[in-house]
Amino acid sequence: PRSGIAERIWDAARTEFSKRGYHGARVQGIARGAACNVALMYRHWASKRALYVDILRAVWIASANEIAERLEDGSVGSDAVVVAYVDAMMADPVGAQILIREYLDGAPFLGQLAANDPSIVEPLRRAAATLAPGAPGGLDPTLAVVTVGGVAALVASTREVARPFTGEPPDPDAWRRHVLDLLVHGLSRTG
Repeated sequence: PRSGIAERIWDAARTEFSKRGYHGARVQGIARGAACNVALMYRHWASKRALYVDILRAVWIASANEIAERLEDGSVGSDAVVVAYVDAMMADPVGAQILIREYLDGAPFLGQLAANDPSIVEPLRRAAATLAPGAPGGLDPTLAVVTVGGVAALVASTREVARPFTGEPPDPDAWRRHVLDLLVHGLSRTG
């Protein structure tokens, strides 16, 4: 969005959608967060849906570009895919929360985006192709990438969850190392 009020609306909407999802988000909450009125918000976006779809597309494309960039260095296999997804999601925890809420709703808007522009799922297909050479027999690389992406979005958006148990959220680098170790090596190591 352009700088100024549109940028404030965009940022407030990202926060509102990350906390409440599409259905729970209120335009009054977005306007309040942007320090404007609802009418001004509607001058920039035709509807809450239009604003949400723009934000969802931007989050999806930004994370997909980051994942593709990380995999273009020639890395292959499950470790490379896990690292790419975790790092992309941790780069934008608010965006990761938006994706999680979209997934929990059954991904209706993401499905519409993919139907209208099939190219947005191309990075997912490339990640699946990166995974395919090392995929154990019977493992569907596309489903594996979808699962890794969902788990990465979930853990990236939940670093604060540790606060009640540890007194404070873990350091971002320590959290990243923990998540990668857990996803790549599991709870128990052999050998």
